[in-house]
Amino acid sequence: MNKLQPLLSSLADQSFQDIRKLCGSYHFHRFELSFIKMQGSPGANPASIASVKIALPDSQIPEHFLQAAECKLAVADFLIRRFRHGIDRFAQQNRGKDGSGSFNTIALSQKILIRDSVLFDDEAVYLRFIISLPAKGQGGGVFDAEQAWIMLSRELTAIVDATFFYQHYDQQTRTLLQQFVDVQKTRAEIIQFMQQQALVAFIANGAKLPRHSGVDDRPSLSELVKTFQSPASLQITIPLSNGRSITGMGIKEGITCITGGGYHGKSTLMQAILAGVYAHIPGDGREYVVTREDAFFIRAEEGRSIRDVDISPFISDLPNGLKTDCFSSDNASGSTSQAANIIEAIESGSRLLLFDEDTCATNFLVRDELIKKILDAAQEPIKPLYSTVRSLWKKQRISMIFVVGGLGYFLQKADTCLLMDNYRCDDITAKVRDRLGAIAEEDTPIPDFSLSRRLAIDNFDPAYINRRLNKTLPKRIKDLRNAPGQLEYGMDLINLDAVAQIAEAPQILAIGYCLLALRAQLNRLGDKPETIRFWIDWLEDKINKQGLDILKPDYPGTLSMPRKYELAAAINRIRSLRIVQE
Repeated sequence: MNKLQPLLSSLADQSFQDIRKLCGSYHFHRFELSFIKMQGSPGANPASIASVKIALPDSQIPEHFLQAAECKLAVADFLIRRFRHGIDRFAQQNRGKDGSGSFNTIALSQKILIRDSVLFDDEAVYLRFIISLPAKGQGGGVFDAEQAWIMLSRELTAIVDATFFYQHYDQQTRTLLQQFVDVQKTRAEIIQFMQQQALVAFIANGAKLPRHSGVDDRPSLSELVKTFQSPASLQITIPLSNGRSITGMGIKEGITCITGGGYHGKSTLMQAILAGVYAHIPGDGREYVVTREDAFFIRAEEGRSIRDVDISPFISDLPNGLKTDCFSSDNASGSTSQAANIIEAIESGSRLLLFDEDTCATNFLVRDELIKKILDAAQEPIKPLYSTVRSLWKKQRISMIFVVGGLGYFLQKADTCLLMDNYRCDDITAKVRDRLGAIAEEDTPIPDFSLSRRLAIDNFDPAYINRRLNKTLPKRIKDLRNAPGQLEYGMDLINLDAVAQIAEAPQILAIGYCLLALRAQLNRLGDKPETIRFWIDWLEDKINKQGLDILKPDYPGTLSMPRKYELAAAINRIRSLRIVQE
């Protein structure tokens, strides 16, 4: 602090760009502040990046919370949320020109994710945060040193003190930290049990599945919400290492159908299942809804780009001689996009596919008897998914979960049939078999997708040509504030709106830097093309071992870890994607 205060004073009322002189580290009582990235204009987006460092002995966070990887992740998630709470509690925001003079964190979802905002080493914990130093005056403004000193000496000190020092936590806060750790430990044991018992999903009794709204993922506050209760026939009890156990519904591998009337909870259950690939914070209601990590939600996606995908298992040759064994389109239809989404998901390693009838192309799912009377088989190139689901399961062990309200065909194919009735879940498998007969098997040839498309080395060029200014930027990687499901990467605009299991915007930004890392490695390998699966596995392993910092983002502390399946989805939606033709 002794070093920082005179430096701030020397910059008082100077051009705001001069704050870049603050880059460096400063010692406060019990923590160290570092300015990592400084923006030279007030209200800049992104703003500046700073970090605080606290010695672990000073924090007194219990050592046993930091031993297992899943527990350390829980602590990291707790700390960034605690820091966010401290900002809301102690900081006066937007005190300066153009909204400057503010603290912030990255956008946080209901999920517990690997992020580069909180890091641990053997001696200290580091937290990176967003800061906009204050400006005042006309035009571009000048630096407001007085308010900056208030921000750093009073407000930041209070935020850090409330965030990191366990000895200052009240009992409620200590209990909450314990709950974060317990959620992670229990979830790890549930996953282990699921692997042993060949389960694809587990929904704990007492889970609260409905959400606040379609655009708000927080739990519903309605007093009418019913908690989940497993049907007796599917109920399992998972023993836990602490002597307790957890009970709920286990969904086995194979084909599962969820049916029921409108507004009875079918899609709510599906949304919980697709979100179950992530851990959830205490109080979310879905803490113990766990889905196998390779689950991927499949939907129709009209207008998307497809590059050299073999969709022939589902769609035969199209009019005008258009072949489907190496299909490309800049404007895919509902059926071709859904076929490509399935192939690409399997190609990326997923063996658990999720479908909701409401977001599917009906002509891709089924072909009913009436349309068969009107259209000859030769006039319809689509081989409906209904005719291949059992073959996909039997020959490639691809499990599927369907939500169906108007298409009973899939009930004929299902190993497990669930009925949602006023948010109550019933097992109606025996009833379905009694009324519809035995499972309708088929024997459709299914090719192996695992060794399919290989990436050309000149993919993922990050350069951006601004034709209006006649200027080329060597790199543009940018998520869009007004279009949170889209990523600007080089000259490409990658639309990820339909990729349902992206949990928060920092994952989209991380996908951009993943593409940059892949480009560098592709160039190193030269003329040795590898599959998309090879590359996403390679990068996932590298990040798991070394952390998100290997992506070298322009603004450290702003990334959340994406799953490799969403990374593959982004790759497959790049309109400039180049595949090696063999």
